[in-house]
Amino acid sequence: MERLLPWTLLVFSLQVSSLRPAQATYICTAYINVSFVAPQNNETMWRFEEIGLYGQDSPKAAAAGDVYVPDPLFSCGDETSYPVPDGAKGWVALIQRGGGCTFSEKINIASRSGAAAAVIFNDVGTDNRVIPMSHPGTGDTVAVMIGHIRGMEILRLLQNGVAVTMAIEVGKQHGPWMSHYSVFFVSISFFLVTAATVGYFIFYSARRLNSVRLQNRKQKQLKAEAKKAIGQLQVRTLKQGDQETQSDADTCAVCIEAYKPGDVLSILTCNHFFHKQCIEPWLLEHRTCPMCKCDILKALGVEPDIKDIPHEVPMTPEMQSLPSVIEDSQSDSASSGYESIHGAEESLSNPVSSAPPVDLDTVQVDIQRQYDNLGFECEVQDHRDPRT
Repeated sequence: MERLLPWTLLVFSLQVSSLRPAQATYICTAYINVSFVAPQNNETMWRFEEIGLYGQDSPKAAAAGDVYVPDPLFSCGDETSYPVPDGAKGWVALIQRGGGCTFSEKINIASRSGAAAAVIFNDVGTDNRVIPMSHPGTGDTVAVMIGHIRGMEILRLLQNGVAVTMAIEVGKQHGPWMSHYSVFFVSISFFLVTAATVGYFIFYSARRLNSVRLQNRKQKQLKAEAKKAIGQLQVRTLKQGDQETQSDADTCAVCIEAYKPGDVLSILTCNHFFHKQCIEPWLLEHRTCPMCKCDILKALGVEPDIKDIPHEVPMTPEMQSLPSVIEDSQSDSASSGYESIHGAEESLSNPVSSAPPVDLDTVQVDIQRQYDNLGFECEVQDHRDPRT
């Protein structure tokens, strides 16, 4: 936003400096009244139409007089002459567009010959279309453009020796499609909308990047805690003859492959075991058992530090009504069960001399599976999975 402000001020100053309130740009039509005496019946014929268009540099004033045609018709050189009687004043020159010279040259030649107005009819193939002429340096000479068809009609009458009189009157004024003030305000509105859009995009992008950054930091923190928890898990190497290597034994739930002698297993807190190389990447991403969804971080007492995470999930009334000790008791029971296995194995590996010998093949440990999902636990809470 700070970078856009200087550019907005620069455009504002340019727009203000370009305004010209003293002189408005507009076009003005002209009413052309052509009258002549028809040689067939000596009747006076006239036609009054809005067919002309004043030049941009022409005074918007009326003019009238007899019409004369230059020789040559384009009126482009100093050799141009008008068949005007001596002493004639206030006559109108009828000139054809083209010939390799500018409008200013045509009008100035007619003005030096004594014409009060110059009527230029458009080029061949333009029908009755007209354009706003630009003819600087023509002084107070009235300059009007008419269509090609109307100009040729007047030219034929003059070539047939018929005297033609023309009166030019100011028609309607038409302002530009957009004034300078309108362009100024549209420009300001455009830059304001653009600045608001860019500002919103910057705000949205910054918020999105901040959210992604917090999420990545949380994931890194949880992965670090998961590494600590993985280091506390029991690891076991299978030997020939172990029950897990039998043909009817379960397979690894991660890679769906049977256990073989020499495989290294990781035993989770819920007493499920998997290949060490299979379960560790899974635990780094999910931190739960693939089978029962037991959270190893809670079961081992490794709680991540989430005080820097600003987002909290709101508690619904139904969630608040649940006893808060259920999850803690489950995690404690899973931890105690996990510790009891360690204790049992240590006592078996270091038997007391006074105690009777124990048959390792007949030892049966009945472990209750632990689940973080209460609904899943309720469905299977009556089933036990005894392991030998």
